[in-house]
Amino acid sequence: MAPMIFTSTLLEKMARGTGTASFRFSRPQEYSFQAGQFFLITIPSPDGPLTHQFSHSDSPTEGHIELTTRLTGSPFKNALDALPAGVEVEVEGPFGVFLFKYAEPRIAFLTGGIGITPIRSMLRYLADTGGTGRIEGQELVLFYGSMTEDGIVYREELDEYVGKIQGLRVIPVIANPTETWTGHGGFITADILSAELSDPLSYTYYIVGPPPMVAAMQKIMEALAVPAGQIMIEGFAGYVT
Repeated sequence: MAPMIFTSTLLEKMARGTGTASFRFSRPQEYSFQAGQFFLITIPSPDGPLTHQFSHSDSPTEGHIELTTRLTGSPFKNALDALPAGVEVEVEGPFGVFLFKYAEPRIAFLTGGIGITPIRSMLRYLADTGGTGRIEGQELVLFYGSMTEDGIVYREELDEYVGKIQGLRVIPVIANPTETWTGHGGFITADILSAELSDPLSYTYYIVGPPPMVAAMQKIMEALAVPAGQIMIEGFAGYVT
């Protein structure tokens, strides 16, 4: 749909781990979007209105708008965290073409930290709709980089989606794992992709996260000689603000 501007109300705030939270806002019936898109939100603050863009972490099948973010201590994030339930904000959207490709036989998501938000939107939508429209036998592999095990946002939901979405695997990669961690440690690398994917060149890659993470994943794509047409990128340019 074409972007629209509307007034929304903060419904609730939910902790998503250390320093990370989700904020749910009311959603008018006439507003629709596709999983993977983003919106602009303008909030009140003591210094005047502040605007920021966020990916929808909610699915089109849910009845609210949700943004999930790290509380970085920036003026915007501090103002957002201080908003009381019931406050009115302005939302403009949807925007973006970072959309799920139903006809691609193999998809690998490469994300880290809060970059999971548009991927969560896609996976929730697939789970809620039973994957209607997906090509038969489609493989989905989510590589999720996190500094710690506790830093995996939506961890319980992701585990749940593995049982609900046919062909989905979730592979966390932990930079600072505990002694009991049995998965991959360090950062997402070409070696990890080669070990987990039968033929890395046969996948379409969705790369999303803060600029340094996106740059690192692009270098991996170059090392593996993945064609540019098989790479989708969504960079969180305003990550620290």
